[in-house]
Amino acid sequence: MKLTLASLITLVAGITVVADYFVAAPVINHAASTFTQWSVMLSAFSTALGGVNLLAVHKKRLSQRSANWGLSVILLASMVAWLVIGLSLGTESSVYKFIWDNVYSSLSSTLFALNAFFIASAAYRSFRVKGIDTLILLVTACAVMLGRTGLGEAYRMPEIADWLIRVPNTAGMRGITIGGALGAISVSARVILGLERGYAGERRSGGSYQ
Repeated sequence: MKLTLASLITLVAGITVVADYFVAAPVINHAASTFTQWSVMLSAFSTALGGVNLLAVHKKRLSQRSANWGLSVILLASMVAWLVIGLSLGTESSVYKFIWDNVYSSLSSTLFALNAFFIASAAYRSFRVKGIDTLILLVTACAVMLGRTGLGEAYRMPEIADWLIRVPNTAGMRGITIGGALGAISVSARVILGLERGYAGERRSGGSYQ
């Protein structure tokens, strides 16, 4: 009964929101706006539930003294301190902004900076010529990189690099975007029609979600 009710609510809400883009009916438009506002509220509750689950998981790790439990102490202390400061002093307070600008932003920048090493490693493996595909990738990458240097300007490489980015690269990105959009439409249709019920926790006999 619970699964049937959840599928029915998903069907009604999904069809209403989709119809809002094609039908200019006040009833449908108002209902779609209400469903959208509810989804924002549900997202907020989901975030809070995720925080509670995070506390429970790392509290268990601390009680069992699991591997790297010291990292759990840092995580929980930071999480609680951040929450207390935000609720007591507000997000516009100097303390909150100081932590955001000097701790959170710095750690985020450091984390993203580490991606450069992984990108370099992936590029090295990708550029090893094993066939015509990797040869085209290598030549294209070298042309684009030379087009961004002073040496390449003497051989009209900037024009070639701009053409590669503007034409083949744009065509490929649009193809990926269209494919992703079609995949999202397919998954959304399966959820609305009740064919995809992974959100309800239902599994098939083989272990995968229906």
